[in-house]
Amino acid sequence: IGLDWQGFIKNLHREETPERVFFFEHGVDEAIQQAIQKKYGIWDHLNPNAIDYNYRKSVATHRFLGLELMRVFPPNARMVGAVANDDWENEGEGAISSWQDFEAFSWPDPENADFSVLEYYEKNLPQDMRTFAVIDLWEVVRPLFGFENFCFKLYEDQELIEAVTRKVAEFNLAVIRAYCDFDCHAVIYLSDDLGFKSSTMLAPDTIRKLFMPWHKAMADLAHKKGKFVFFHSCGQMYELMDDYIDFVGIDAKHSFEEVVLPVTEVKKLYGSRLSLLGGVDVDLLARSNEKTIRIKTRDILDNCVPGGGYFLGTGNWVTNYIPLENYLTMLDEGRNWDGS
Repeated sequence: IGLDWQGFIKNLHREETPERVFFFEHGVDEAIQQAIQKKYGIWDHLNPNAIDYNYRKSVATHRFLGLELMRVFPPNARMVGAVANDDWENEGEGAISSWQDFEAFSWPDPENADFSVLEYYEKNLPQDMRTFAVIDLWEVVRPLFGFENFCFKLYEDQELIEAVTRKVAEFNLAVIRAYCDFDCHAVIYLSDDLGFKSSTMLAPDTIRKLFMPWHKAMADLAHKKGKFVFFHSCGQMYELMDDYIDFVGIDAKHSFEEVVLPVTEVKKLYGSRLSLLGGVDVDLLARSNEKTIRIKTRDILDNCVPGGGYFLGTGNWVTNYIPLENYLTMLDEGRNWDGS
């Protein structure tokens, strides 16, 4: 399908039911991208020896999938990379347990962020596409302490938690200011998993006190610079949803799980105030057959597309354990949907 950035914006603003379905993904695993290339040869026209080969590959992949928005990964622009090793996190205790640790910690400098990928896309990204990148706060503070240690510090030394949170937030604000200098970078994407299957990770009032004011500061900065603000959060965090809509001022919410609250229910509750991104459950895509995926996708579209403000995609992201054909089936339903 042809991309349409202005149509994307109209849909985001919920101006009317769009003429076609728009799409969004938090990310597409490299294994899935390779599988698409193997099946369809979408990179065959590119020169693998060119210095911008990887940049062009990403554009080709996202265009093939019908995605106006493309995630980028500027090196050193996320503090999370400096505090985590691989995919594992020490839940007991992290790098900071005391003020001495706080003072001794080698805090990353936002001046070291490398925005060359955005410098390239500022000149070379097709006009019907834009970029976004993830900004984390809770997802950095938690591993810095270790979750168990963090919970103890809430009672033993909350000032230390506030100081660490401020350090991370100020890093993020500096990165956001840099992002806002790029016209191609349309979305500031706040990403903090505040919940799990049945509850928030912390008491809602703790989140309101420690993290939400910083999220608002980031959103205010982005909006002042003419950028959209998307918010990714997994789990049961809906006790905070009104706060994120009315206080923080997010434009769209991402990540939906059937066992928590289906996206169709979120549409009923918040669809007049907020745009919704994705929602086709990852477990469904990983383990179901074509017929089931088509029926579920069509049901989501029937309930969420009317009135605007819905973008079809996975409930989280396109993981490497989702069979390619299942993912393509979901996309096919979106491309064929006409509301009838």
